[in-house]
Amino acid sequence: MITGHTSFGGIISLSVSTFLAVLLTGCEVDGSDNLPGVPDLGLFMYTETNRHESEEIAQVAAAVYKDGKPVNLVGGDVFEARTATERILLKEKGFYDGSYAASLPVDDTVLDVFFNVVHEPVDAREDRWYPVDLVNTDPGPGELVGKSSIVSFPPAVTITGPPAASVYTTIDDVIDLSWVAIGVGDNMRVLAAVECTDGLSSSSYGTMLDIVDDDGYEAISLDKFIYDLDKDPVLQFIADAALVLLQELLDQLSAGNIDPDFLTKQAEANPINSACEIRLFLQRQRDGQFDITFDDGKVVGSRSAEVTVNYLPAVLEN
Repeated sequence: MITGHTSFGGIISLSVSTFLAVLLTGCEVDGSDNLPGVPDLGLFMYTETNRHESEEIAQVAAAVYKDGKPVNLVGGDVFEARTATERILLKEKGFYDGSYAASLPVDDTVLDVFFNVVHEPVDAREDRWYPVDLVNTDPGPGELVGKSSIVSFPPAVTITGPPAASVYTTIDDVIDLSWVAIGVGDNMRVLAAVECTDGLSSSSYGTMLDIVDDDGYEAISLDKFIYDLDKDPVLQFIADAALVLLQELLDQLSAGNIDPDFLTKQAEANPINSACEIRLFLQRQRDGQFDITFDDGKVVGSRSAEVTVNYLPAVLEN
């Protein structure tokens, strides 16, 4: 039974200690201090589950941190995500050291997702990398086995504006993002997958924006998604746990036909001078609960919906 905390401090960002610094459109992403929400001491749990619109698959991600460092599960230890009728093991490593991601079957009857660290020495080894010294050795359950969290899905997101395929021509334009407000204290955020081309080269990257209030409206300037390669961007690139979920979602929606590093590709085309497709994923988030044996944590259940708009600078209109 989960009896853990219900308040969370800060936003968890999964470690990029093994991820080489990537130049995102001329802006270097520093991975040396990418854990602002994780305390230096103690055991911290991160889990998140997102269901997109009416999809029958939810994206799940999980990680554990000890004294500020990600803990890699080895041997027969593995994250389990389950509902009342479905169960999966998170054997696939996420985009950052210590993170794990997978897709979980869901339907409209599923309200909660339970996460546990379990010891499955046979199933955990199938199609999963682990140190060579553990190939024929089972060290037994580790210290994290039995630790858990639970997340609940908030109400579905219904976007009412802008109209799909709306066209914007300058980064000073404003997107009037509107949705059906629920107003029960859930947080809102926008994840964006941006793909640009100048006719010769292309670029792709991801950005994010926290809205916080579920009040049904947010005016967002284009410079949160499109920027000039030759100037310091004012947007926030996706460089945390959101990247794991959004990349997994894009892969699901494209039936596996999207680049595995789509959101972290180095840009060649300058977005401000290019034609760009901006896929906006509005996400409603609801805090869950983590096992009381953790010192702190960030566990979230979310629902999302998408609208795609376009940026076409005036120089390209003709």
